[in-house]
Parts: sequence; structure tokens; C-alpha cells
Amino acid sequence: MSLETDFQRNCQLHGWNDPRQHGLIAVSTGVDSMVLLALFAQLPVDQRPQLTVVHVNHQLREQSRVEAAFLKDWCNRLQIPLVATIWPRDQQPTHGIEDAARQFRYQFFAEQLVAQDADWIATAHQADEQAETILFKLLRGGQLDQLTGMAASRLFHTGRLIRPLLPFTKTVLRTYAKQRQIPWYEDSTNHELTASRNRIRLQLLPAMREENPQVERHLREYASQLQAVLQVADQAVTDSLSQIVQHRDPLVVETQAFLKQPAARRQFILTRLIKQCEPTLRTETRVLQACERLLANAQHPTGTVDLGAGWSLDKKYGTFTFKQFENFRQKSEEVFSFMVVLNQWRTLGNGWRLGCFTTDDRDHSPQNEVVALTADQFPLRVRSWQAADRLRLGDGHHQTVRRALINAKVPREERTSVPVLVTVQDEVIAVLGVKWAVQPQRARTRNYHIKLEHE
Repeated sequence: MSLETDFQRNCQLHGWNDPRQHGLIAVSTGVDSMVLLALFAQLPVDQRPQLTVVHVNHQLREQSRVEAAFLKDWCNRLQIPLVATIWPRDQQPTHGIEDAARQFRYQFFAEQLVAQDADWIATAHQADEQAETILFKLLRGGQLDQLTGMAASRLFHTGRLIRPLLPFTKTVLRTYAKQRQIPWYEDSTNHELTASRNRIRLQLLPAMREENPQVERHLREYASQLQAVLQVADQAVTDSLSQIVQHRDPLVVETQAFLKQPAARRQFILTRLIKQCEPTLRTETRVLQACERLLANAQHPTGTVDLGAGWSLDKKYGTFTFKQFENFRQKSEEVFSFMVVLNQWRTLGNGWRLGCFTTDDRDHSPQNEVVALTADQFPLRVRSWQAADRLRLGDGHHQTVRRALINAKVPREERTSVPVLVTVQDEVIAVLGVKWAVQPQRARTRNYHIKLEHE
């Protein structure tokens, strides 16, 4: 069976073959995206959506300009419209370039969904990258559902982001491109070991293949099985909620009815309830365990568990609910979640600003800190603190952010508006304006001057 036939069936399965739809194809000129464009262009006329190619010239390689010119000519041959943009060099950070490039790229995609009145945008993620993603998530830690990998389709801005090549391996796509004489450009940065994903691709996965050549297929199969299990668990949680929820608006849950649920199901229930209140909250195991301990403790008929970002589980005798401090939005002028761009100031709100600089040409103050960091810890990010956040202490032990705020005598009503500075691995560097973490000894570090000051 040919790749064209398999691709056509995959599009039919997901409804991506509707000629009444307008789809954007993200093309980088790499082999995967060039094959993706070719496969969509070769769909039968009665199954081919209206297509527009979108391309970002990141200006990160000398051949970027050549690639952009090539793609313009290629789209003219296919008679498919092309919309391209350039990532300005003055917007490119010194470190964390990969994450910053992705943010710029996806912002452009979101803008084009609106500008083109498109239904979806297709990216060229394929089966090998699915295995890499699963390993990457496993190594970083997080929620169980992240181990299911990338979804074939998800909501994105005003439409959807689709990944039609997920069923196909890199080898299949490359072979197809050679057979059909589809030109492409190799990205030399894919062979550099500076990015975590590249190290997984070039070092970890090859070592695993030596143990079992089918490792990528097995990872994808495990992810598929996990997704099926989670769907069953999700239905069980839905059934349980009908038994334990007393009121839905506002949400009130019967504590004893919750405690009578199977132990293995209770954390799933708490996760669902927390995510319903605030989808961005992290539901780590220790947070869920703290909630269960409070709810099961008959000696404490009332109490709270701080979930971070201004949210808490609030137990009152026979029921519990989830609350957000009323003054959380009032205490901060903007929601704290942004990337820190090196050598640039960024407003935090309430008259404060933050900057991370490679040199120090300003007077020192108690709010400025010299921090030794490695390149793979960037980009740094500022966000609202969460219940699981911890600061590393000088003796190697850790202290929760909540305890640091209490020890600093920050009033309870103000704690929720205190942001944290974190690395790309989500390690807390500082509770801004309150306390700095002690960085462990690392090789290949560089000193950075992190400044917090009132404007």
C-alpha cells in the first residue's frame, strides 16, 4: 500500500479531506514538511482542502534566505499561495533560542489562522518525533496524560492544529521524497547536542535501539495503550462525580462520599476537579496527597491546602470546594507567565520590573543577584507560584515556596501575587522579592545579573 493511500485514509479518518475547509500547511523546507505539502497537494480534487503554505525564516542559518526563495518558487509551481515572515534578529535572545523561535513561529501561525480565515494548520510531526516526545516528557516528569505523546489534533487559537504524519516514520517519509524527487533542505542544527530533544534523538534513542530495534514502535504502542486506559479512567471519574458533587455552581463536594471512592480513583477525581477550576494548575502527586490527608483527617473538620496561583482546596466540615482569593487579580496587573528575554527589562506589574543581564552596568541593590547558570537552563520564565514549588537551600535540602513566604511574614492576602522565576526545567531560582534559591555546583556555568527594581 502506498504512502499516498495511507495518508488519504488518515485524512478521511480525521475529516481533513473536506474541500470546503481552508487549511494552512507549515513548511520549513525540511523533508518532513516538504512531504506533507506534497501529500496534501496530491489528494484527489474532491478531497483536497483549500491550501495555503505558511513559512517562517528564522534567520538562524546562512541558507535560510536560500530556503525561503526556494519555497516561494516551489509553491508557485504547485499554484499554492505562500505567506512567509521573518523573525527579526533584534528579537532573538542569546540563550533559549529554540524555545523563543517556537513561540514566534506559533504566534505567526495563530495570526494566520485569523488572517486567512482558516480551519486548521498542519505541522509535519512524524512517528519518530512522537517517540522522542514521550521520552522527553518521561525524563522531565509531569502529568500521566503527557506520556500519551502528541495528539493528532488539538484546539489551537481560533481553529485546530493537526499532525497528519504521526502514523509515518522518518524513514518512510525520506524514502518517499527520494522516490518522488521531492527536494528538501537539511537543518544542520538537528545534529547539535545543545538541545535536550537533539540529545534524545542522537544519543539516547540510538543507545536504546541497540537493545531493541523496535523501541520507537513500542513507545508509541505504550502511549496508545495508556491513552485507552486514561479514557476508561476518565469515564470512571465522570461516574464518580455524579455521586459526590453536591452542587456544581459553585462547586461543592461531599467529603465522605469522596472518601468512599476507590483509593486508586481519588487522585484522578481531585485532578479533574482542580483542572475544572483552573486548567493551568499543576496537580503533582504530593499536592494531591496533601488534599487527601486533609479530607481524611477527622481531627481537622476545617482546613485548606494551597494549590498555588491563588487557589486552594477549602474543607468545611462535611464538604469541600476550591476557591480563588478574590484579590489575586487585583494584586497583579498582569497574569504572571512570560519568558525572560536576556538583556531586556520586563514589567511585572505594580511598578516593578525584572531583567536578566549578561553584564552589570548598574548599581547593586539588595534586589539584584548574581546567579551562575548553564545554557540548558534557559530560557528563564516568570510565572505564578504553585503548591509543589520548592527552593534549594545551601545545605542541599529544599523549602517550599509557601514556607518561604510565611517565614518572610508576607501577609496571606498578598502571597498569591508573588511570582517566581524558574528555569526551562521549571526549577525555582527565586521567589521574587522574597528569597533566592542556592544554585548547586555545575560545570560550564556563566554568571548572570538578575535585577528586580521598582520603576
